[in-house]
Amino acid sequence: MEDIQISRLNLTSAARYAADLEVFLPRQGETMFANLPFDVEASFGEQEFTDEDGFGFKLSFRRAFIEVIPENCEIAREGRYQRSLPREKFQHLLKRVSEDHGSRRMNASGGISLRLAKLLSAVGIESKLHAEVQRSLQSGDIQSIESQLDFKIVRWVGAGRWQIGHEVIGDPNELSGELRGGYFTPPGDEITEGALNPLCFLNPTGGNEYTAIVELRARKRDCIYQPLGEERNEARWAKKNRVQIERLLTLKMLEEQNRKDGLSPPEGEVVLARGGIVVCKSQETE
Repeated sequence: MEDIQISRLNLTSAARYAADLEVFLPRQGETMFANLPFDVEASFGEQEFTDEDGFGFKLSFRRAFIEVIPENCEIAREGRYQRSLPREKFQHLLKRVSEDHGSRRMNASGGISLRLAKLLSAVGIESKLHAEVQRSLQSGDIQSIESQLDFKIVRWVGAGRWQIGHEVIGDPNELSGELRGGYFTPPGDEITEGALNPLCFLNPTGGNEYTAIVELRARKRDCIYQPLGEERNEARWAKKNRVQIERLLTLKMLEEQNRKDGLSPPEGEVVLARGGIVVCKSQETE
C-alpha cells in the first residue's frame, strides 16, 4: 500500500481580483501515485488602481492562458479539459449583438456593428455574408449558420497550455468580451454527470516525487484598460495613466513580482498567478 503525501504550492498572485488562480488538492480516494487528477480554477473580475489625484484605471482581460509545467511527470493524453459554448447560448449572443443599438460604430460593408462582424468572422463566416446573416438573425432564421457554431470558451492548445477566451472576441458570453467569473468549474466537453472534471491527469515518469506548477498568464495586448478620473483633457490623462499602466504591468506584475519568484515568462506575457502541487510517495508497505 502506498503512503502518498500531496502538498499545495501557492507562490504568487500579481493581479488578485482582476485574475486569480486556485489549485485544489485531490479529493479523498484520488491520491494514487498514478493518473492523479490535477484540478484548478481560474477566475476573473475587475481591479481598480487610482492615485491620490483620483486618476487611474480598471484592469481586466479578454484572453488568458493556463500553462502546466510538469517535473518528473507528464500530462496524460486523455482527460484534458476543454469547454465549448452551447449552441443555443451562442445563438442568443449573436441575437443580442445584432439587436444591440448602443454601438453606433458600423462596418462600412453592409452597415453591421463591428462587434457582430468580429463574432461572425470568428466562426468562419465570410465578410461578404455578414449583412445577410444579420438579416437572418433579426428574422429568427439561423439555420444558415447553425453548422458553424462550434466555439470553445476553453481550448487545449498543446504543450501543456490552455487558452481561455477567443483571440479576437474574448469571452463570447460577454458583450464586452471581458473574462468574467470562473472557467474550469463548469463541466467540460465529454464529461458525464458525476464524473471527474479536472484540468488534466498527471502521470509520474520516474522517482518517488513529482511536481506540477501551473501559471495563469496574459499577453499584454489582451489587457483591457478603462480610464478613471477626469478625462476632459485626454492628453493629460494619457500622460499620467499610460505610464502607470505600463509600470503596473511591466514592473509590479512582471519585473518585481515575477523576479522575486524567480519567474521568466515569455516575451510580452505577464504571470498573473502561480501555484502547484507536490506529490511524494514517502514509503511503500505490503
